[in-house]
Amino acid sequence: MTRVALAIGLLVLAALGAALAQEKQEEGLPKGTFAPDIEAKEWLNTPNGEALSLTELRGMVVVVFFWVTWHKGGELVMPLMNEINSKFARNEGVFLVGLTDADRKRVEGMLKKERAFFPVGLESRSYEEYKIRSFPSVVVIDARGRVCWTGWPGQADALVKAIADAISDVPPSKTHPEEAAIVQSKLKKARQALLQGKYREAYLTARDADRIAIPGDPLKTRCQDMLDLLEALGHDLLARARQASEEQDWETSVNLLRTVRREYLGLAVATRAKRLLDNLKKKSPEVARILERENEAAEAENALGKALELIRNKRLGEGYVRLEDIVTRYEGTEAATKARTVLERMQRNEGIMGYVRDHKAAKECENLLRLAETYARSQRVQQAKELYRRIINEYADTVWAEEATRRLMRLP
Repeated sequence: MTRVALAIGLLVLAALGAALAQEKQEEGLPKGTFAPDIEAKEWLNTPNGEALSLTELRGMVVVVFFWVTWHKGGELVMPLMNEINSKFARNEGVFLVGLTDADRKRVEGMLKKERAFFPVGLESRSYEEYKIRSFPSVVVIDARGRVCWTGWPGQADALVKAIADAISDVPPSKTHPEEAAIVQSKLKKARQALLQGKYREAYLTARDADRIAIPGDPLKTRCQDMLDLLEALGHDLLARARQASEEQDWETSVNLLRTVRREYLGLAVATRAKRLLDNLKKKSPEVARILERENEAAEAENALGKALELIRNKRLGEGYVRLEDIVTRYEGTEAATKARTVLERMQRNEGIMGYVRDHKAAKECENLLRLAETYARSQRVQQAKELYRRIINEYADTVWAEEATRRLMRLP
């Protein structure tokens, strides 16, 4: 999300300024002053209640929110603070921390009610070092650790501009801890996918991580290293495919090229793999035959998946017929072998085969029943009886024979 979007999101809450409007006092440290470190007796919303230090936050734009419990203004601007702490602000490298003079008992319930999840220091007197005299107040600290704005949070437009200017003047070089945790998790998943040979999954996961990490952060470098490694592996597969084609090892070459084309879809190396595969197909009849077999195998696997899905959904007869079709049409493929195995298991279950017989007879029997009903309505009773007896004789082990029997018994 861009800084413009950040500004738009915050300005939605600018109306709060009207409720809190008061003349801004000249207070706070001079602009450009290195921000003193912050202190508090206890911390909420930090890992294991650990204390925060501005030194650890260097590289991010830090927004310090000072409020006191004896002034309702802190509560009233809490929605605005939550907006600053939202994901799109964190993605810009903005870190919000709250400091209050109150203890846990007086603050914890309010934070829960307002759904405020940013770190909060309790029983803090850091406002003295920052020369804060009116509450609530906000101090914006740039990525170098210098104070660049102090003001009343009801001045939403001025606060938004201060944050945007801080981001623009000294771009953050450190990813917000919450976003950094996401990046590290994605990098871990990318490494696992890579070890399993799932190059595309690894690439997409690493790319997602790279989009979150802030430029200049070592995490960003780790993301880039992972992406570079994956692309290098793609080029290595392509080189091995070329070598195999020179040695006329067509099977290996085709498999490698298809792997690159599938796993690196969207990258230049995938385009080169497709181009080389197309050229080999034109030049080598053997490659054309391999591709044809592989296409047939892929079609068979797709058909097998659909047949098994029908069976899982209790559409046993339809699934059985699909399996028979796979065995016939794709003979010699692995999918056909699997389909034959499933058919044999189904054939050993008489209950299942009853559903299969009903399904196979459905079209013919439905037509015969409709025709017999037409004969019966037109007083051609003998012809109707003949059709019902035909169903009973030819489809004796189906529900259609039972239906034909019922209808036959109703005729005069």
